[in-house]
Amino acid sequence: MPEAGTDKFERIANYYQDLIRQYGHDPRSCDYGRAESQRIKFQVLSDVMLLSHCTILDVGCGFADFAPFLQKRFADVQYFGMDLCPEMVREARNSHPGLDLRVANIATESFDRTFDVVTANGIFYLLGENAWPTMQNMVRRMFEIATKAVAFNSLSRWSSDQEPAEFYADPLQTVEFCRQLTPWVVLRHDYHPRDFTVYLYKTART
Repeated sequence: MPEAGTDKFERIANYYQDLIRQYGHDPRSCDYGRAESQRIKFQVLSDVMLLSHCTILDVGCGFADFAPFLQKRFADVQYFGMDLCPEMVREARNSHPGLDLRVANIATESFDRTFDVVTANGIFYLLGENAWPTMQNMVRRMFEIATKAVAFNSLSRWSSDQEPAEFYADPLQTVEFCRQLTPWVVLRHDYHPRDFTVYLYKTART
């Protein structure tokens, strides 16, 4: 877990930097126990809507391995990624040349454009103190720059197998917050006992 004493986002970046030094370009550097866990979460996030011909911003993109996953499923996906960890972004640029990737923090970054869909995979569990209001701010920022939908996941407070120092969001509290942003919200808690995903839409789904 990230060490106390510095800015929470700096601690998170340092935590992943240490994992990269240990494992290299590997799902374990993104704190996945198994590669299959990553694949499942990619699948659920990409189920938010038909993503062909969409612009996608992946918040906390890690190695940007979500990009080739999307490109295999959908036509003409324009992928953009951002991550707190410079080492992550450096490796992502090496592995996926040509992608628009940057070192940035969704909580503070200013944007001069919007994206059809904004996604976030596993970016909340290390937030530490005041995790819930920080998570709300981050989701609100993602929704502001999305024109069609947002999809994000979180560790679930409904889990019976919780690790110390990790943040587990309450799924229902999360949905109630998201309903303040839009009435069109979907909760997915059907793919892993410790994890849930929320879809937020700008307009009603037909």
